[in-house]
Amino acid sequence: MNKRFATLLAACAFTVGSSLTLGAGHAQAESFTFEKSGVSSEGSFTIAAYYNGTYAGLMEWRGDPIPDDPEHEPGDAFRVLDRLSDGYGMEATMISPEYRRATTRGHSAVYHSPWQSGDLTEGTKVFIQLCAVKGSYESCSLAYSGHA
Repeated sequence: MNKRFATLLAACAFTVGSSLTLGAGHAQAESFTFEKSGVSSEGSFTIAAYYNGTYAGLMEWRGDPIPDDPEHEPGDAFRVLDRLSDGYGMEATMISPEYRRATTRGHSAVYHSPWQSGDLTEGTKVFIQLCAVKGSYESCSLAYSGHA
């Protein structure tokens, strides 16, 4: 009888321990989601990043400059914003028509990267992807499009 009780107790302890371990691993998993805005008539759009439902950062593409912009925003340019002090940075890559990258790596939040710009022919389709990065880890959006 004592052997049966000990076996049952050990099996229960193993089951509870396994459940706690599996649950803890799932609760600690990073969860980034991304949401693209609509594309404006001049081709501009944004990609927002959310970390476990909290707004974490942004990629901002501008097809045309905004007149009288106090930041002297260029056209055919993009930048990223990291707004959470969570150890993750934001990094955006223009996949097409040419390679460009904007990043917040190495900077504390809240931080806007410099604009990455270069003249493109009006109407040229651009594809940009936003990633949350930390060391070699990255969680990325799809490559979304707008135009110059």
